[in-house]
Amino acid sequence: MTKGEAERECIRRWRDLPRQQRATLDQAAAFAASLVGEMDFPTSGDRAHFIRDWLQRDLQLRGGL
Repeated sequence: MTKGEAERECIRRWRDLPRQQRATLDQAAAFAASLVGEMDFPTSGDRAHFIRDWLQRDLQLRGGL
């Protein structure tokens, strides 16, 4: 899977959660950690870091903070 595909899939799964389960940065970080083993995309960095950043950015853009 490409990095872009992984980002879209992570955000899709994140948005599938009930709103009260995706309301904080801590929830985004915990959910990102749960996705690391399922998302295989090329990166020279830490996958968990990328996923957490995607989810936290989505949370901030959607007015969660």
